[in-house]
Amino acid sequence: MLRILLFCMLIITPQLLGHGVSHSLVHPGYGVAVHYDDGAPLDFADVSIFRPGETEFEFQEGLTDENGVFMFKPDTAGLWTVEVSDGLGHGKVIEVSVNEQSSTPQENAPIPRWQKVISGVGYILFIFCGWYFLAKRRKDQHAHS
Repeated sequence: MLRILLFCMLIITPQLLGHGVSHSLVHPGYGVAVHYDDGAPLDFADVSIFRPGETEFEFQEGLTDENGVFMFKPDTAGLWTVEVSDGLGHGKVIEVSVNEQSSTPQENAPIPRWQKVISGVGYILFIFCGWYFLAKRRKDQHAHS
């Protein structure tokens, strides 16, 4: 049991230490600021913008600036999709809500990295505890037979 737990922790630990990608919306206007979890910007990363409901043809494409920022001017209301990739396997798909009455986009609050780590560890512990109790129950049933 301990060996399995140690093996799983060895597999998961490098992923926890890798770069995650976070974003924030730029106000006023429509734009995204994209950065790694350590705060470094995704500078000169590829960006593709898609109109609401469109996934095949880009509305606009380009690169983020040295601060990881990319601005765009939407021509319709709806949920726009912004895809950002640094070309090294890091990236983010961001949905930007554009309202006709609003001049600034709506966004969901990003989940902090520490909260993601705690959630992941909680899921792993839940799975191992369930497996442990099922194995113990089977062992007890075989002992009473």
